[in-house]
Amino acid sequence: MSAALLAALYRNVDIRLIVRELRGVDKAWLIVSVGMIVPITLLRAIRFYQVAPPGSLPGIAEALRLTLVASAANVFMPAKSGDLIKSYFVTKSRGASAGVSVAMVVYERLCDLFGLITWCALGWLVARPVVAGVPSALWPLLGIFGALCGVLISSATVARVAAGLSSRVLAGRLQRLQVLADGWPGLLHQLGGRRAGVILLSLLLWLVHVIQIWMFTVALSVRVPFTVTASLSAVALMLGQLPFTFAGLGARDVALVVLMKGYIRPESAAALGLLMSTRNLLPPLAALPIVRPYLATLAGEVRLGARQTPSPGEA
Repeated sequence: MSAALLAALYRNVDIRLIVRELRGVDKAWLIVSVGMIVPITLLRAIRFYQVAPPGSLPGIAEALRLTLVASAANVFMPAKSGDLIKSYFVTKSRGASAGVSVAMVVYERLCDLFGLITWCALGWLVARPVVAGVPSALWPLLGIFGALCGVLISSATVARVAAGLSSRVLAGRLQRLQVLADGWPGLLHQLGGRRAGVILLSLLLWLVHVIQIWMFTVALSVRVPFTVTASLSAVALMLGQLPFTFAGLGARDVALVVLMKGYIRPESAAALGLLMSTRNLLPPLAALPIVRPYLATLAGEVRLGARQTPSPGEA
């Protein structure tokens, strides 16, 4: 799907002009903007450490290693499901149930959506960008969805009510799903007063994200107001998370060209998409020296489980 979308995009834009845009990039701004990947990755690791149950991780350094390993898995797994690797290793450590560990991944994802949609909505309220072909109802719908994410990540009462409803629906069936459902209120209970800090950290994290994307436009010498960049690039990032492309390639690039056509040329938007792809490729490259022991542990667990599973004849 990524290849099909990119092929369709580059049939309608001049590749030579994209190359010219990239050759003319301001190198100083490019270094600074790409370098923002470092604080973004550190902030992700710090948030992961804060969300994890106390004692389940030895320190922020291990949280950083797991964050990098998960980023490498996310390149090949859709909708950032590679983050389940983090929950697996938290489950193996002390003091974390499987339900709580999986709930951590969902909680971080909802925090990401809340932070991203918050800056998207604020940018839209200030700049009011008008994009031809995009319905105006998109922005209020995004705001409602962002508010729902905010309720889910902050309210322990809602978590308990949702867990109670799931218990009635499952009614003893699908015990594993019930364990996962019970992990959500368990996680919010363990977070306690840390929830507010995690939410504020998520807002800071995504502010740094949109600042980095705006820096990419400065490096390309295209004039786009920061508020417009925040609102439109946020929508492109969300579309890039749909589970049918390779690390968001294609979907995000097409979305940028469509959304920003009223502000920059298609070739500049396509070049912006290429610069944004470094955000998903450089952390996995940084994970290469450390990923082997984690993969070896996973492979060993899979082999052990295969040996312990009885064959149909034995069953």
